[in-house]
Order: sequence, then C-alpha cells, then structure tokens
Amino acid sequence: MSGKKTECFFFMVMMTLAAVSYAQGKSLDEIKLLDLETAQQIALADNPSLAAAAERIEQARQRIKQARSLYWPSIDAGGSAAANRISESDAAVQSLLQGGADVDRNSERYGLSLTASWLLFDGFSRKFSNLIAEYGEQENEQARRDGMRLLLQSVAETYYGAQLALYNKTIAEADFSFNSKQAREAKISMDAGAGSLSAVLNFQVQMNNARTDILLAERDYDLALFGLAVLLGRESGRMPEGLKLASVEMVEEQEFYELSTEQLLQAAAANRPDLLRQEFSLQRAESSVGVNKARFYPKVSLSGSVDGKREDNTDFERDDFGTVLLVNLSYNLFNGGGDKARIAEAKASRREIARTLEQQKNKVQSEVRQAITRLEQSRAQLLLQRASVKLVEQSRDLVEEGYKVGQESLARFNEVQRDLVRTQSRLALSLISLYTTRQALKTATGESLIPYLPSEKVTPAGK
Repeated sequence: MSGKKTECFFFMVMMTLAAVSYAQGKSLDEIKLLDLETAQQIALADNPSLAAAAERIEQARQRIKQARSLYWPSIDAGGSAAANRISESDAAVQSLLQGGADVDRNSERYGLSLTASWLLFDGFSRKFSNLIAEYGEQENEQARRDGMRLLLQSVAETYYGAQLALYNKTIAEADFSFNSKQAREAKISMDAGAGSLSAVLNFQVQMNNARTDILLAERDYDLALFGLAVLLGRESGRMPEGLKLASVEMVEEQEFYELSTEQLLQAAAANRPDLLRQEFSLQRAESSVGVNKARFYPKVSLSGSVDGKREDNTDFERDDFGTVLLVNLSYNLFNGGGDKARIAEAKASRREIARTLEQQKNKVQSEVRQAITRLEQSRAQLLLQRASVKLVEQSRDLVEEGYKVGQESLARFNEVQRDLVRTQSRLALSLISLYTTRQALKTATGESLIPYLPSEKVTPAGK
C-alpha cells in the first residue's frame, strides 16, 4: 500500500472510530452548554451530506473489487435436458431404412458441462483498470474530506453568527437598562418640579428602541440556531430546548501569533483535499491513457471445458464425458483508427485535468492570501474598536454628569449613548469577525482537519 493510500485508509478508520465513539457518548439532547468543537464533532458524525459521501466511497471500494476480479479465471457450470418427438412420416422412413423395425418416436437428451476461461494477457488493460478504480476511490475520499472541511467552516460561521446575536442582545439589554434608569430619574425630577415631561418621554422612546434591538437580536439568534441544527443533522430542524452556547472570550493582543505566508501556502498545498482530489484525478486520467494503449496489444486467453452427453437417461458415466483445451490469441489489425482516437481523447482529458489542477493551485494560494489579509484586518479592527469603546464610555459618562447639572443638552446625551451602543456593537462584530476569519484561515490551509488526521502535520494558521 502506497503512502497516500495508507493515509486515506488510516483517515477513514479514524473518522469511523470518532463517529462511533461520539455516538456512544452524550447526545446533543444531553448537552446543556455547546461549544464550537463539540458542534463540529456532532456535524461530522451526523450530517447527512457526509453520510452520503461515505456511501460514494463504499461504491468506489466495490468497483476496485470488480476490477481485481478480472485477474481471476471464470468458471461456469451448465446443464441441459431436451425431449424430442419425431413425426410419423420420419418414423416410417427410419423404419423402412431399418428393415421394418419399430422406431421409438420419443427420445431424450441430457448434457452437463464445466467450462473455465482465463485471460492471460490483455496488454496491461487490467492493471490500468485497477489503478483507475483505486484512484477513483481516493478521489471520493478526498471529496469527503473537502466536504468535511467546508462543513467545519459552515458550522463555525453559523455558531459565531449566533454568538454575535447574543452579544447584540446583551448590548441592547444594557442600553435598555441605562435608559430605564434615566427615565426613572427623569420622572423623579419631574415630580419634584425640577424636570420636564419631554425628558421622561425621550428616555421611554430610547427604551422602546432598545426593546426593538433586543427582539431583532433574539430573532437573529433563533435563525442562527435553526441553521446550526440543519448542519448538525437534527431531524427536527431545531436545537434542543434549554441548550446554551458557550461564551466567546475576548482575544487579547498578546494572543496574536505571527503569520508566515510561505509556511501557510506550503501547508495548504500539502493538505487541501480539493488539491489532493485533483491530483488523484490526474493519475486516474493517466491510467485511462494506459487502458486505451492496451488495445494495441494482442490478447491471450486459456479456456477448457468438460462436456458430457447422455441419451434417454441421466445415468452419466465416465465414458460420457469429453474435454477440450484451447489457447486463443486475438490481435486487432485495423479498426478504422478508432483506437488512436481513443488514446488521443484520453490524453486530451489528462491535459485538461492537469490545467484544472494548476488553476486550482492558484485559487488555493489566493484563498490563503485573502484569509491572511482578512485575519490581519480583523486583528487591527478589534484593537481599534476596543480602544474606541473606552473612549466613548468616558465621553458618555462626562456628558451624563454634565446633563445632570444642566451643562449638556438632552440631545447631546442621547447622541453619546447611541455612539456607545454603536461602538459596542462594532466591537462585538470585530471580535466575532476575528474568530470567523481565524477559522477561515484554518479552512483555507486545511488545518481545520488536523484534529481528525492525527498523522498529518501542518503549520498552525495562528490566532
């Protein structure tokens, strides 16, 4: 078994064991706090699309067995029984020929046969047919891996989308609580004759706006959970009641790792399943050329049979059997150029796949570079928004103090509070964007598959 074949076989075994191990553990209905890693594990085990991909691999495995069967001889057994009744005129003729003897118009014939045939040489067609089947299996396996890679990314994006909705809900609830407090204080001031009704009404309007933001955040959270349930293979299309998502921690600057573009490009070239699939496809196309070239070689086969015939009864004896042994050689001398055309077609297909592979390599490099750029931008935005929140919080507190002593207007107070809410929302978006782009870089390099491919190593994509 070659290195790549061993790798794919090992991967399939590990994935099967992982799925079985998880199935024997806790189910999603038993989980109360769901983190991203667990969600991804459940998706890999239960997503119907991956299950369908596994069935395609099984089909390819059976095609390999079919191709290997061509190396074995074929053995066929047969039997026959026939009843014959001749016409009266034929019986009369035979009676005359036999001097007037009675002729039995009825007769029976029985036969037994055992035939073996073995193709000894076919111009290496069987060899290349086996390679085609084996490369086809590897293609399907790499396609399944690529499905896993994309599924892991989809789960992460949906999971982080739900986290963003939770952040926005928390921000809106804090905004509601702040304006509720201001409304109570404004009401107290109005009752004491030091405040106005317009101030009370203003804060009540802001409370309603905050309530609207809470409802929108709850809607976004529910929609994200519905999408996550589909990815996790939930038949009901919804997550279990009472399930909560583990909180996403703030990422500090000291947690950032230096990104090496060249190392990440090398990792992607070695680990991206779509690239490996194209490489196996190219090898399969090369084998297809070999199959078509085999038409220019002679075919040599060996066959033998044992045949027995018996009249009127089935009491076969040794003398009723005969044997035939045959060596057959066939060599096509001319077929109108069809074989040359088939070879030319196979070579053209190989060149097409080679060019497609080159294009895919360029695309993968572009994806990695884009993912690096987005991650670096997300880091910078997170630092900027975190600093902005501190500044806006300080500004809001100063304006609040000025408003209470009559030095700042109500309009200015509303403005700085809205600025704070917007800046906090941008901070939440920057944080989730950092997590999402970090996962996207792992997806672009194939690093996201490492937990499920323990035999492979790749340079980490960083944080």
